[in-house]
Amino acid sequence: MTLHHLSPVAIGMGLCLFLASCGGPDQPDGQSTGADTLTTDTTAQAGQLLSVGGRIFSLPSPVQTAMAIRKAGLKYRKDLTTPLDKGEAMASKSMQAAALGLYGADLAYVTVHKDGQRALATMQAVEKLGQKLELTNAFDRALLDRFKTNLGNEDSLLRFSGTAFRAADAYLKNNDRNDISTLILAGSWVGSLHLTLADPAALKDQALLDRIGDQKNTLDGLLELLGQHVTDPAAEPLVAAFKELQARFVGIQRTYSYEQPVTDASKRTTFINSRSTVTIPTETIDAITKQVAIIRSLILA
Repeated sequence: MTLHHLSPVAIGMGLCLFLASCGGPDQPDGQSTGADTLTTDTTAQAGQLLSVGGRIFSLPSPVQTAMAIRKAGLKYRKDLTTPLDKGEAMASKSMQAAALGLYGADLAYVTVHKDGQRALATMQAVEKLGQKLELTNAFDRALLDRFKTNLGNEDSLLRFSGTAFRAADAYLKNNDRNDISTLILAGSWVGSLHLTLADPAALKDQALLDRIGDQKNTLDGLLELLGQHVTDPAAEPLVAAFKELQARFVGIQRTYSYEQPVTDASKRTTFINSRSTVTIPTETIDAITKQVAIIRSLILA
C-alpha cells in the first residue's frame, strides 16, 4: 500500500492539491495488507502540514478524498452534498464555521466530478457564509467571476477555491480566531468522511476502507484541537458527538510488521518494506457511518 496521506490543508481543506490515493490488494473481511513506499524526491510529494494554534496537524485533503471516491468508481451523487441554503439560516458562529467546512468538502467533490454548475453554486454559498464569519476579504466578487468563467476547467476551479481558502486561513490566523479555523477543519473532515460512507458501494472498495481506517489518529488530533480552542457553549453537543465518533473508531485494528528499508540511490528512492494491516469489522463501519450522519445533522440543524 502506498501511503501519501499527509497533505497541505488551507483551513483543513487543501482544495488546490492533488495527491495520490491510498490503495492495496483486496482482502476478505475488511482486511488489507501492503508494503509502504516512500520517495525521497521532495518534488514528488505535496509540501506542508496545517498549523492551528501552533500545533502541526496532518489530514487528507477533500480533493484527495474526492479523487479516491472517483477512482473507486462510485456513482456521483449530488444529493449527498450540503443543501445550499442551510448556511444562511444559522445563527451560531460555531455552526457556521463547521458548515463552511462541509461546503469545502462538497466543493472538492463536485469539482472533481466535473459538475461546474454545482461548484459555482457551492462557491456562492461559501461566499455568503464567509460574509457571516467576516471573511469577505477571501471570498470576493472578482474571485467568483473568475470561478464562473472557468467552470469547464477542473484544475482552474480547484486552484481558485484553494486561493480563497488560503486567504481565509491567513485572515483567521492573523486575527487569532483559532476556534473558527478548528471548526472549519472539523466540518471539512467530517464532510469528506460523509461523502465516502454515504454510498454503501464504498464499503466494497478496500482502498476506501483503508482510508477510513487511517482516520483514527486524525480524529484524535481533531478532538485535541476542539478541546483546546472551542469554548462556545453552542458547540458543546458537536464536540460531544465527535467524542462519540472517537469511541466508534476503537473497533478499527492496525498491525505493523517492520522490515529493513532498501534505498536505491540512483533513483533517489527509499522503499519502506514494512507491512501495514488494517481490519475494520462490519459493525464498526456501520457505527461510524451512523455517527458521522449524526454529526452532520447537528451542524445542519
